Amino acid sequence: MSLGRRAFLAGAAGLAGCAALPEPRSCPAGDSRIRVISRSWHTEIAVPAESMGSFAATYRGAGTLMFGFGKRNFMTAPARGLSEWLAGPFAGPGIMQVTALSVPPEEAMAATVFTLPLDDAGLRRLTESLWDSFRLNAGGHPVFVSQLRGSDFYEAARGYSLDHTCNAWTAEMLAIAGFPVRSEGVVLSGEILRQVAVLPGACRPVVARS
Repeated sequence: MSLGRRAFLAGAAGLAGCAALPEPRSCPAGDSRIRVISRSWHTEIAVPAESMGSFAATYRGAGTLMFGFGKRNFMTAPARGLSEWLAGPFAGPGIMQVTALSVPPEEAMAATVFTLPLDDAGLRRLTESLWDSFRLNAGGHPVFVSQLRGSDFYEAARGYSLDHTCNAWTAEMLAIAGFPVRSEGVVLSGEILRQVAVLPGACRPVVARS
């Protein structure tokens, strides 16, 4: 695929949320162990805060931690103008996004959320890989960069490229956890969501709104 074609696809990632997804069963909010969240063009993974060990102490009171990957100068821009969107598809330093929540993501935000079952071994593999996604300082701690739009940002161990986008990272994490998903060639959020929607045990949590 040409660079221009791939850049166009990556820049159009926000349209992926409009694509029709297979409809899995519904389940009560709060069920299952992990979640895949899509906020338009960007996907993230949520795990129980306690599963992240000592890192959870940074976010006392949080029941859920959401993790995402992206391009540093795009994700941490105070405002994303035309120049940020045009430069977004091109390679650059990566960033890790952490959002602490006291309630499940489906209750905290307007987003597409899938919940997935995961055994203890799979959860351990996933949380170890989430931890390995951070660049650590000499003391073994993630390197904090900034706080913006309700999330904390830390330096990533790996850079961003069209072969390692935020959505490809999500797919990689799920594959390491043991889910049969592919990460190769994943650019748009819809490409991972369509895989997640048909996984055994996948469901869409239903939140009662007053």
